[in-house]
Amino acid sequence: MFFKRPKPQESEFDYEEIKAKLKETDFEKGDLMALTIAALVTIIPVMLLVLSIMIGVIWFIFIR
Repeated sequence: MFFKRPKPQESEFDYEEIKAKLKETDFEKGDLMALTIAALVTIIPVMLLVLSIMIGVIWFIFIR
């Protein structure tokens, strides 16, 4: 075989333990809103950049 899949490496994190801790965590009143705003502030600029690059390429190829 030319291409062999690498063996999955053992993770130092126990994901079941992390899930259990997350379920036990009590969030405060404004945490959901803060997480939503943080996600939007992170994702929207990247989406706008990708969209502007795509529009620029289309404009350069077809309209110009």
